[in-house]
Amino acid sequence: MPNGPRGYVPTFDDVLKNLDKLKKDIHNLKVDHNYRLEELNKDLNPEKGKFIITLEVGHGPHPDGFEPGAVDPISGKEEWKLNQICAAACKKYLLNNGFKDVEITDENNYLGSIGRNNSQSHVFVSIHHNAFNLDTAQGSETIVHDTKSNKFDNKLAELCNKYFSQYLKTNNRGVKKMSLSVLDGAISRWTTNQAVVLVEPYFITGKDVNGAHEAWSQRAGGALGLAIEEYLVG
Repeated sequence: MPNGPRGYVPTFDDVLKNLDKLKKDIHNLKVDHNYRLEELNKDLNPEKGKFIITLEVGHGPHPDGFEPGAVDPISGKEEWKLNQICAAACKKYLLNNGFKDVEITDENNYLGSIGRNNSQSHVFVSIHHNAFNLDTAQGSETIVHDTKSNKFDNKLAELCNKYFSQYLKTNNRGVKKMSLSVLDGAISRWTTNQAVVLVEPYFITGKDVNGAHEAWSQRAGGALGLAIEEYLVG
């Protein structure tokens, strides 16, 4: 209502003017709201929503029993648990940056079957952590299939090593080639740019880790997310 002395009674014209001002304020609020939404969405790539990304947690439960993977003899940390942390951090990064279809698979199955079950992914990454009997061993490496890999697998592998080295401050041990059943099963080439890799972000037995496994694996997950994002959308 218009300002006035105590006891002031607004006229009909005053009420109409006030309603007109209220309508203008509501209109301006809607315009501002829509503008802000456009600003928030202008940098989002709508192509991200079409990609299927599978993150396979290495080791864990399978038909022959539980397999923890490598174990750090000093801290007792199991590779399987660190693989889960890395996968969760990667998924969080990808979802926060516009991707929609990101699955973490921790299936009670053999590695070859896990690969085949997820062979319709644009990107399939089997997540592991390295180990060695000397704590001086350190660095990041990525593995592609020795006979079935192609330029797309190698491109993603190189990006993974690039970001692992950058964010973990480790040396890049390069792209390796091995005949692994989980990679073999996942390779279907159902789409031309399908990429299938296995990653080893760092050595859980390395002295450079200094017991901070969870933090290292979370950073590795973020780095993996960056690599996948660059591979898919540049």
